[in-house]
This record gives sequence, C-alpha cells and structure tokens, in this order.
Amino acid sequence: TKADKVWLVGENAFRNWHYQLKNKVKQHYHELVFAQCSSLSQVPGKFKLNIKLYYKNPTCDASNIVSKMEKFALDALQDAGIIHNDNVNYHISTTWEVAGKDTTNPRVEISIKEL
Repeated sequence: TKADKVWLVGENAFRNWHYQLKNKVKQHYHELVFAQCSSLSQVPGKFKLNIKLYYKNPTCDASNIVSKMEKFALDALQDAGIIHNDNVNYHISTTWEVAGKDTTNPRVEISIKEL
C-alpha cells in the first residue's frame, strides 16, 4: 500500500489480491531471480532447493511465505532456462529454515543443488 514499505509476500495476502497485482508481483520476483541467474549454470537433471527466511516481524507465518517464494523461484528458474522443469522428475525436494530476524532487509535466500 506504500511505495517504501517492504514485506515478504505470503500465501495469505496473495490469495486476496486482484489478479493484476498478483501478476505484477510475480513478474517482479521473476526479474529479481533473472538478475541473479547470470552466474548460474544450467542444471540438466535432478535438483533440490534450500530456502533461508529472514523475517521482519516475529509473528509472520513462515510456511506461507516460503511456499510462495518456492513457487515463484521455480517458475523463474524454469523460464530462465536454469532448470529443465520443476516437476517431480527433476525437483526432488525443498528444505527451508528460519535463518533469523532482519528488520531492515527481510528476505528469502534460495540456493539450488544439482543431484
């Protein structure tokens, strides 16, 4: 609602938004992933993700945030050609953890490991 407000997008908020806003948010996350993919090599086979969550508010629902970020990241990695597909033949698992509190830069950090 405010241009300078930073928050992590979770499923609870996302499901209630207008479809145009949902599309803008997804496009923004794709751009963020694309900007960081230049140093990644293609993962031709099976892989797993690890997600670290740095939260701003200790009452956040981590699983709602992580699930949305996982989906956005997988879609963007596939669109960028880093992974072949995000189906069960390739995406074997995702692990996640709460890495800590960061009130100035709440974020998720996602790493991919080829199997």
